[in-house]
Amino acid sequence: MMKRKGLSLFALLLVICLGLSGCSSSGSQSTSSDGSGKKQTLVVWTFFDQVKLLAKQFEKSHPNVDVQVKVFPGDQYKTKLQTALQTKTNVPDVFDLERGYISSFINTPFVADLSDMGGDKLVKDMVPYVADLGKDDDGHVKAVADSSSPIGLWYHRKAAKKWLGTDDPDKISAMINSWDKIITLGKKVYKESNGKVHLLDSTGSIYDMEKYQMQPWVKNNVFQIDSKWNDVLNTMRTVRQENVDAKLAGSSPGWGSALNNYDPAGKAIMFGVPSWATMDVDTKDGKADGQFGVAKAPVGSYDGGTYRAIYANTSKKKLAYEFVQFDASEKWQNYNLKNTGNMPSLLSVYDQNADSYTPPMYGDQKVLNMYKDISEQIPAAPAGKYTADINSTFGGIVTDMLNKGKSNQWAFDQLKEKVKESYPEFKFK
Repeated sequence: MMKRKGLSLFALLLVICLGLSGCSSSGSQSTSSDGSGKKQTLVVWTFFDQVKLLAKQFEKSHPNVDVQVKVFPGDQYKTKLQTALQTKTNVPDVFDLERGYISSFINTPFVADLSDMGGDKLVKDMVPYVADLGKDDDGHVKAVADSSSPIGLWYHRKAAKKWLGTDDPDKISAMINSWDKIITLGKKVYKESNGKVHLLDSTGSIYDMEKYQMQPWVKNNVFQIDSKWNDVLNTMRTVRQENVDAKLAGSSPGWGSALNNYDPAGKAIMFGVPSWATMDVDTKDGKADGQFGVAKAPVGSYDGGTYRAIYANTSKKKLAYEFVQFDASEKWQNYNLKNTGNMPSLLSVYDQNADSYTPPMYGDQKVLNMYKDISEQIPAAPAGKYTADINSTFGGIVTDMLNKGKSNQWAFDQLKEKVKESYPEFKFK
């Protein structure tokens, strides 16, 4: 009888112990409860609707968490977030930052230092340029991204076969691995098509690919123009003069029509676009299946990027970090790649899917190999507080320069004047 009593008491204590420890294991749900047994709420602000998919996947592995995603129009989001942070009113626990203005936020005390929470481990295996864009001026991780956005030269396969003699992505990449080769090939295409077909969509693609190869516009509060811009502008001018580009303004109706025109006699063969530009392709009824290939441009570049950051004063910092940690995980990025087509930020996810990921629009091309190569060629550098704004301003000036037949110096002078108006505090050489 004494033995049976001892066993019963042990069993009772074991049940109680397991009940108490159920929500405090070292697994992925370690902070999914506040100890009361009630669901915790995590508020996330974004301008990107696909974050809802991230939230749903996070909730599956954290059943005691309710992630409330609030999506705002992109043209209102930045101002709304700034107001909330500055007034400390209704501030979200986690918020998204776009590449164009990320530096304005991550260098403020409003954003939590993820390095203090283990964030350096999250970005250790990331594409280098992606990791660095989320770091502040002191090199601390302040935000992370679940995707990369490398720019490739998409080409129409039928047109490539007709005018270039092949639609093989490696062969085409070798044919266009310098701007001089692109100009020579573009002149040949234009001549043989009797002026109907152009190799490139626009000189704007050259600008977008080269702009992140340059030194920062501002260093120690001194405005500077990298001398390499002269070569880039000269290349763009030659491309325009030799009819290598179709003069299609990016994202214009004419550009969209050309992108979705698979006739070999269409206006342009190649389009310099980021990996997420699949949203511009009409894939209804499989009409785009097998129509595209991706080749490497002479330089590696990217366009855009969405980053997750944590409010420094949130009372749910541990839970918020779990959300960011999930965003940076292989589990989520594998799911995201297969369900949305967004290129991962983790190099390991590129490698894991390299031989199996073949989206229908690219035919049998294993595009992850190409996009990984491009991503690793992109220079890693901080976002820069002024980079996006000045790049945008100069892009417009360069377009005017080409359309009006102006010189490089004219473009540089125009830029200096506009920068002086916007940033009178800068010093100028």
